[in-house]
Amino acid sequence: MELPAETPAVTEEPAVPARRTRRRPVGELRRRWVGRAGVVTVLLAWQGSVAVGLIPGDLLPGPIAVAGAFWHILWHGYRDTTLLFDVASTVGRCLAGFLLALLVGVPLGLWMGVNRVAAALFDYLVQFLRPLPPLSYMILLILWFGTGNLSKILLLFLTAFPIVASAAMAGVRGVPRLRTQAAEMLGANRRQIFLQVMLPSAAPMIFTGLKIALAAAFSTVVAAEFVTAHSGLGWMVLSASKYLQNATVLMGVVLLGLIGMALSRGLELLDVRLVHWRRVG
Repeated sequence: MELPAETPAVTEEPAVPARRTRRRPVGELRRRWVGRAGVVTVLLAWQGSVAVGLIPGDLLPGPIAVAGAFWHILWHGYRDTTLLFDVASTVGRCLAGFLLALLVGVPLGLWMGVNRVAAALFDYLVQFLRPLPPLSYMILLILWFGTGNLSKILLLFLTAFPIVASAAMAGVRGVPRLRTQAAEMLGANRRQIFLQVMLPSAAPMIFTGLKIALAAAFSTVVAAEFVTAHSGLGWMVLSASKYLQNATVLMGVVLLGLIGMALSRGLELLDVRLVHWRRVG
């Protein structure tokens, strides 16, 4: 009796994985288009109200007049300053004060979160500065450091610093005890627990504080330029209001809003990239 010949095994070639294309959810795209449609609707209604005389054009110029003011200042500048220089002045002051608060506030907040002595030393100071209106000590800073950029940067630092420090401290204190105990059981030392357990767990709270601090610093830099400045978007808006150049005032306000949104968006993208373990809802 002859045995049947063995049939050769069929080897299947590994399937080539299809190239993944990153597609945005339909709901997100729909929200984006609805938002853009809402902006266009507001602009059309605004311009139409000015055109038919429902809103006085000299008090509230329409979008076309605001766009014309932007184009004119973009090419000819405003009172011996270019638009790019004013934008760079405002953004530079804001980022300088914010970064200084980040470099000081985050380490101090982390230290206060893990060390009771440090918390006892600095907590009252941080909690005292946090609710203070920033412009309340603007005059003192001008008397001490003059009307240049240094006084404005220090004002922005004092605005953002208590927010950043409080967020860092709260982030460390909010780490579940079970995580640190599990790391201890696995043989991790205190340095490893801090760097690999506590710091990643506190990072989402730290970035939330950074977003709030950046918004507070940006709103404060405009107010500081109202008080004493010779450049910047806040100075341009205040100067244009004195000469009843309402189109320039509105142009500055719109530009400030767009820049603030861009800064917030940039920090949000940095948050998503660095704190990639955060669960996005």
